[in-house]
Amino acid sequence: MSEYRAGTEQLGAALAAAARGWPVVPLRPHDKVPALRGWDREATLDRDRIRRWWSRHAYNVGISCGAAGLLVVDLDVPHGHEAFARRAWQHGEDDPRDTYSVATAGGGEHRYFRAPAVPLGNSVGKLAPHVDTRGVGGYVVAAGSRVGPHRYRVLRDLPVAPAPDWLVAVLTPPEPEHVDVPAQRRPHRRRVAAYRAAVVDGEVRRVEEARPGVRAHAVFTAACRLGELVGAGWLDEATATSLLLAAASTHDGVEGWTAREALRHVANGIALGRRRPRVLR
Repeated sequence: MSEYRAGTEQLGAALAAAARGWPVVPLRPHDKVPALRGWDREATLDRDRIRRWWSRHAYNVGISCGAAGLLVVDLDVPHGHEAFARRAWQHGEDDPRDTYSVATAGGGEHRYFRAPAVPLGNSVGKLAPHVDTRGVGGYVVAAGSRVGPHRYRVLRDLPVAPAPDWLVAVLTPPEPEHVDVPAQRRPHRRRVAAYRAAVVDGEVRRVEEARPGVRAHAVFTAACRLGELVGAGWLDEATATSLLLAAASTHDGVEGWTAREALRHVANGIALGRRRPRVLR
């Protein structure tokens, strides 16, 4: 297959993923490594930008799972399929196969699920041996990509199913224990107020100025930062939500952006951020 034809195929794969609302980023040709630094900030739905990227090289296609609202289960060979099915049976459920799935170049399988309200990151072997997951902060190689002579291909072209409750329960981290900081080690209220104002102003501006292709990631990241303030008790959650939704509303109606999408990213980001409260030293 010529380089041009391969690039054309992968451009189609990138555009198809973006059409589903999954922000994409180029991966090195015949590899699974991002071709760009800061790939999580660069992942985009912008069709013109996608065409420019894939006109340069036969890049593979990466999907930013967090920005796409996906939780992807990666079943490696030789035992990933059986191990995942066994884990489902242990929770009294059938093997969750009825969802969009991709056969990997190495003979494994990626099962796509809609991410739950609680943000879930990446895991390696937490569910079972040879079973990994990709969520917030992770990416997955999309169908249409190639590694050597082998291609990632759609295995089951079904609607993306919600993540099973048992799967979410296993992956959800415990709530952090409250640690009482001695009064003499707590930052002064003026310092907290100044820091809070700087963070809030900066993150609100980040959302307002976000480019269409990275808008979802900008909203989610800003919400994580404000969530850290919420977790530290320095900012009210309702205030943080209101500020970010107001900033995101400047994009309403632009390239399909909706208030509902903004609310999802804000809620997920704040929930994740509050699990790691901001500390001033």
